[in-house]
Amino acid sequence: MPELQPETERTRQPGELNEAQRRRLIITCKYIDNLLCDMEHALHSPESESPFPHYVVDITSAQASVIEDHIRRLRTQLLLTLDWQHMTPEPPDIPVSRSVLTDLGFVDIAVEELMPRHIRGCGAVPEDAVNGLNEVVLKLRLLVHSIMHSIREELGLDQESRFSEREGSDIRYVHQEGIRSRGR
Repeated sequence: MPELQPETERTRQPGELNEAQRRRLIITCKYIDNLLCDMEHALHSPESESPFPHYVVDITSAQASVIEDHIRRLRTQLLLTLDWQHMTPEPPDIPVSRSVLTDLGFVDIAVEELMPRHIRGCGAVPEDAVNGLNEVVLKLRLLVHSIMHSIREELGLDQESRFSEREGSDIRYVHQEGIRSRGR
């Protein structure tokens, strides 16, 4: 008696990879595309206003154009590779606003970790630097929170998000810590 296949298992077409191989194929194509994105980022780094650049620009704009052309051709081949297996990339599913707000949340945490109570782990904070450090943290956090608020307001996002709830109390705490430290 022949063995019955479960209904959920599809019949393999000639030249088709199995499911695990297909997953590996698309994951590898995504990984390659991420590396290509990193290359594009490096190529466009001269246009960035970052005060902490990572790359020394050692290519001309003409050379950058040639590399970008190669990137386009490689991406085209990635799509043809997926098409060979009757696959297509999934549509994007992460809103840019969520990504930006998430990154700003991490920026906020990084700034908070500059507060004297956190930075003491690197050694005692000199008393004459406490106020200045608190002011730097306050200014940075106010700016980050202002940007977050502006983005939420512009996009009409829920003002009752957990980020919003945290903002006010954290800023007051930074401000109070700065005031307390001035009294020392």
